[in-house]
Amino acid sequence: MLSKHYIITCLFILFLSSCEKSSINSCPYVIKNSSLADFPMNEFGVNEIDLIEDQLFISVNYGGGCENHDFKMILHDESSIDEEGQQIKILSLSHDANNDVCFALILEHELCFNISNIENDGVLYFSHTDSLFVLN
Repeated sequence: MLSKHYIITCLFILFLSSCEKSSINSCPYVIKNSSLADFPMNEFGVNEIDLIEDQLFISVNYGGGCENHDFKMILHDESSIDEEGQQIKILSLSHDANNDVCFALILEHELCFNISNIENDGVLYFSHTDSLFVLN
C-alpha cells in the first residue's frame, strides 16, 4: 500500500515539473543583416526596458490571448553618424501575433534578448512606434 502512494506521488511531481517552461535559449541573439520589411510588425506597447550587461530585457503588452506571439529583435541594416561623429545603431522589435483575434489584454510579457553580437562603438537605440530609447 505504501509503494502505491509513493508511485502516485512521484507521478504527480513528475507531471507538475513537466509543465514548467524551459529556460533554454530564453535570450536569443539579435538578428543582424536583415531588413525590417521581412518581419511582421503587429502592434504592441512597451512597459519597461532594462539593459543588464549584454542582456536587453523588455516588458511589453499586447492584445490577443489565443495564439502564441513571437517577438524578434532586429538590428536595422542601415546605420548613420550623429553630429558628434558617433555611429548610430537602432534596434526594433518584430511582433508576430499569428493572426490572434482574441480580445484579452496581455499587460506584462517579459522578453529578453542577447545583444552581445552587436559591435557598437557609438550610440545604440531601441526604436518603437512613437519612442526612441537610448540603451548606452
